[in-house]
Amino acid sequence: MEFFDRLRARTGPARLGLCVGLDPVSARLPEWARWHPDPALAFLRWVIETTAEVAAAYKPNLAFYLALGPSGLETLRAVRAAIPPEIPVILDGKFGDIGWTAEAYAQFAFDVLRADAVTLSPFLGPEVLRPFLSREGRGIFFLIRTSNPGAEAVQELQVGGEPFYQALARQVQSWPGSERIGFVVGATAPGALAALRRMAPDRWFLIPGVGPQGGDPETVRILAGPPALIAVSREILEAADPGAAARSLLERLQGASSPSAVARTLARWLYETGCIRFGEFVLKSGQRSPIYLDLRRLVAFPQLLERVAGMYAALLERLTFDRLAAIPYAALPIGTAVAIRTGRPLLYPRKEAKTYGTAQRIEGDFRPGETVVVLDDVLTTGASKREVIQALEEAGLRVTDIVVLVDREQGGRQELEAAGYRVHAVATLTALLDALVIEGKIPSAEGDRIRKALGLTPAPSASG
Repeated sequence: MEFFDRLRARTGPARLGLCVGLDPVSARLPEWARWHPDPALAFLRWVIETTAEVAAAYKPNLAFYLALGPSGLETLRAVRAAIPPEIPVILDGKFGDIGWTAEAYAQFAFDVLRADAVTLSPFLGPEVLRPFLSREGRGIFFLIRTSNPGAEAVQELQVGGEPFYQALARQVQSWPGSERIGFVVGATAPGALAALRRMAPDRWFLIPGVGPQGGDPETVRILAGPPALIAVSREILEAADPGAAARSLLERLQGASSPSAVARTLARWLYETGCIRFGEFVLKSGQRSPIYLDLRRLVAFPQLLERVAGMYAALLERLTFDRLAAIPYAALPIGTAVAIRTGRPLLYPRKEAKTYGTAQRIEGDFRPGETVVVLDDVLTTGASKREVIQALEEAGLRVTDIVVLVDREQGGRQELEAAGYRVHAVATLTALLDALVIEGKIPSAEGDRIRKALGLTPAPSASG
């Protein structure tokens, strides 16, 4: 079975798994392991036993075994033998040479150690691949955008109008055997994660940098999405119970797509950028509200706009459609970001027909009979959505689904669904208020006051 097929089998439908680093550091080994004839082996066997249930792959880093001295390679072979055969092993050697040297590296990794995949540097070009591709069923992860703080000094250099790491990824995807290549992309570079996922929507990412290095699991899930392996070492190796630490981290990663986790992430981002405001406001519908969602401000925060686009993209994965349609004006930059993220074409209906040029009511390329998903920022009542849908349907387009960032839960969903349209929201206003209280952004009493003013469901009691 091919390496990436094994990863798919190991991670299941989520296609998101933990890659546990097996990196022995003598000074950090627990006291009990030091009494063993081979302390590193005793410790890592224990780590494997406690994490095998949840590990999608293991990744021994060659450098740590070389640092053990002449016996280090024997320890590495014994560690490899301790890993259950159904769990893939990635040898992190960061090899990157050509000719006989590259062949020697491949012999060690695949023939001697029996690794299932390796990490390679692509700096010398496609020749580095040849001996590694000659072994059937093996995989390769190329270093594309690493997680270290100084990476940008080289990897962000401009090459032909784009960062070097993007130009490199573009090149690699055209090399022979590229279907057996994944990308190493650091969790500490969220912009790179998003950019590379747009370029390579189906390629496996190996993502280091979550945890002590500062990478955020929720951001990784939203920006990188599946298929991906999250590489973790210290967070598990230094835990009192590695198995419990691994299970907790996997739950955090896979739970980052749950409604409550998404709402907490979104609430925190919107609050910290001033996109959520409190006071007395009059909405477009004429309703009065003690809370206002000013999502036009997203254009001032490009990284946040990109992350929000990822949230829309996660909802759109479940829908079948030909094009996106954004409602002017707040949803236009959102729609553009979503179109770039998903690769789906965007159109938008004008608020008024032009009296010059083509005099079109709908801007963009489309054909009658195509299905479009309508995007907007907030859903209060269904009136503005119905106006846009009417224009789209009069042009011969088919609308079945509407996707918004926030549903204010003030009748819009019911109105649109009664008319036969499906409504999807990244979060509801109730969920955002709950999240703001949990995150400590507003007092519980303030959340209750806003819910009461808007007629929303009361927050659950502490005893419930």
